[in-house]
Amino acid sequence: MSAGNWFNTERMAYDLRTVNWTADEAAYTARTGRVADNFVIDRVIRVTTTASGEDKTITVPNGTYYGQKLLVILEVLGDNETLDVSTTTGDDATQMTGAGGYSDLMWMGSTIGWVELSNEAT
Repeated sequence: MSAGNWFNTERMAYDLRTVNWTADEAAYTARTGRVADNFVIDRVIRVTTTASGEDKTITVPNGTYYGQKLLVILEVLGDNETLDVSTTTGDDATQMTGAGGYSDLMWMGSTIGWVELSNEAT
């Protein structure tokens, strides 16, 4: 496989595991590959809030393998909502209050849990 094909395959895999959450509900539970998720893993969660003024929460259950990553991006803010990313184990991600905020998480096992690698709280 050429390098160009490998990068294209990687991009397509990310596209398959990207969730575009319009935040119509107040909460979303990330899929981390558990049985309850039918073994599906969210890799990227792109959030667009509506003008409801209601705060939003993404709950991140424990990961299923060491090094598992999750990227949460607040792309569009409809009103004065706050996006809270709450992990079951480990670091709770940065609360985001403006478009352009993100949190990059990695699963380090059940003892350490999710670790926030980088973030931008806007």
